[in-house]
Amino acid sequence: MKLSNDIVAFAAGNTDFYEAMSRYFQFENERTAENSHKLNDAWFAEVERKSGVSREGIEHTAWMAHPAVKWASMAIVDATVNAIIPVTILPQFGMFADFRTAGYGDIMKVKIQPKQFYTVSLGGRGERTSFRQKHFAQDVVVAPIEHIVTVYVDMYRVLAGKEDIAEAIRLVVMSVEQAMYSDAIGALTTGLGLIGDSDLNVSGAFDMKTLVKMAEKVQVLNAGVRPVIVGSAVALMNVLPDSSLGYRVNVDGNGGAIQLIKNVMGYDVMRLEPALASNGSLALPDDKIFVVSPAQDKLIKGIMSLALNNSNEFYDNADLTQNFTYRKGWNFIFATAASAGIYQITE
Repeated sequence: MKLSNDIVAFAAGNTDFYEAMSRYFQFENERTAENSHKLNDAWFAEVERKSGVSREGIEHTAWMAHPAVKWASMAIVDATVNAIIPVTILPQFGMFADFRTAGYGDIMKVKIQPKQFYTVSLGGRGERTSFRQKHFAQDVVVAPIEHIVTVYVDMYRVLAGKEDIAEAIRLVVMSVEQAMYSDAIGALTTGLGLIGDSDLNVSGAFDMKTLVKMAEKVQVLNAGVRPVIVGSAVALMNVLPDSSLGYRVNVDGNGGAIQLIKNVMGYDVMRLEPALASNGSLALPDDKIFVVSPAQDKLIKGIMSLALNNSNEFYDNADLTQNFTYRKGWNFIFATAASAGIYQITE
């Protein structure tokens, strides 16, 4: 499992703990009580290694009060979150976003190639040239926008081995992941909604012929690159066969299941993962189907910067809890050289 250079440098080459934490969050079968207990023990071992202060032969409260232990405990939490987020978030964006990581304070500059065709004129056999044409590429800058979340843990209980650090990290990662994915979906739907071509921005009752026509036009405009039909599970339910259209399907009654249609007239159908918006509703619309060509160019350009964090002494709070403030910069804009379509289903 590839980790960023910053994580490898922080771990001084021993990345076993951070790789194990990444697997724990990436794969559901890894998230067992046994593995959680093992990771908690591994976290203590990593704190000892980074702080240079062993727990052996030292009374536990004295070990917890050591400044190096306090620094190492929160620095490892920060490094762990930074190791987990790329492997949990990046795969979700692969269908529609070019998503890159950058150093703190950096920006991303992307060159968007022209996508218009040239006009081909009739020749009179006596002309040296037709009217000259040239399309120009455009530079787009994407700057991260800082987002901040503050959580607190009973660090005394964590360092005493009474509270699971993996659970605290999981909630931070999930919160950042949901907010980031929701912002990417927002940029996608907003950008597609501004398409001016009536064949590529359709609103009305779902019609399979209209969807296939949209896919065909997207394919032509993208120089023959075959697009993919994507959307939420609810939106893609419209693509299921309908008896009113003359479809008949035989289903095995023993363990039968309703699945999405994998392919429509040669165009693959894929479901996007759901995400929560800030108001608690689903960020991915259930009444919109997208036709995209990820092989041509991603519709969204996104950037994620490294994180900064700060924490306080757990003796500063009356209840001996410790604050952990996590700062992460990200941003998404709709900028692409590829054509795409959006089908707004109204009935």
